[in-house]
Amino acid sequence: MKLSTQFLTLATMVAVTVPTFAQTVPDTPPAIKWDAADVAVIYAADQDKFPEVFKDSKGNAANDWTAPSWGQKCVFSDDECGDGAALRIDNLDFLPLQFQATVDLSEYRFFHIDIWAQNDDQMCIKFQNFWPGEKFVTEVYDLKGGEWKSIDIDMDRADFTWSKKNEIPQHCINVLQFGGEKIANDYPHSPSIYLTNIMAHNDASVIGGSGIGSIAADASADNTLYNIFGQRVDKSYKGIVISNGRKFIQR
Repeated sequence: MKLSTQFLTLATMVAVTVPTFAQTVPDTPPAIKWDAADVAVIYAADQDKFPEVFKDSKGNAANDWTAPSWGQKCVFSDDECGDGAALRIDNLDFLPLQFQATVDLSEYRFFHIDIWAQNDDQMCIKFQNFWPGEKFVTEVYDLKGGEWKSIDIDMDRADFTWSKKNEIPQHCINVLQFGGEKIANDYPHSPSIYLTNIMAHNDASVIGGSGIGSIAADASADNTLYNIFGQRVDKSYKGIVISNGRKFIQR
């Protein structure tokens, strides 16, 4: 074999065996399709479009949270990804984020979040209310490395047995926890995980329905309606109404 041919063969082999490395920083997060007036924002990637952050029961911005020391070893910080803002978690075991006071999302049915993991990963989310001692944990979600995953959690699902006021589930939260619970604390999570677009909404199309109207079709036969303050209303009322514990918009 000629010397030049040997070099060419070697170069080809090297080119074929060069390893590829996982993406370490996410691209810009998914765009939110809802208007700012239709969501309760806790943390948004586009903070120009969603400047108003939902307030807790004492008037504090919901994203003014703390990480209580419950034995976790991970570190979280504010970061950027592409053109958006995000929370970054390094070396996740479990991460509890505690609001300064109770965050009441009872006007909303769905809880949305966008998650990015450096490698293939898993995540579950816990909602905790200190009084009356409620704790609900989602199923375990599979995350594909290097890709954003949008999750919409139906807070009215049957296994989330929130306390009720006038038969209306009270979606009151003191702590959001990421990881732990259904996932072992020593699970080999990605070195970095990003969270953003944490917000609540009432868009039923996220569960494959035809929108808010699909909720109205499930209303109980007696058609008793309440507004978000628990007051009984009739069909002429405009805005968010609740029937048999289900929310929809009456226009």
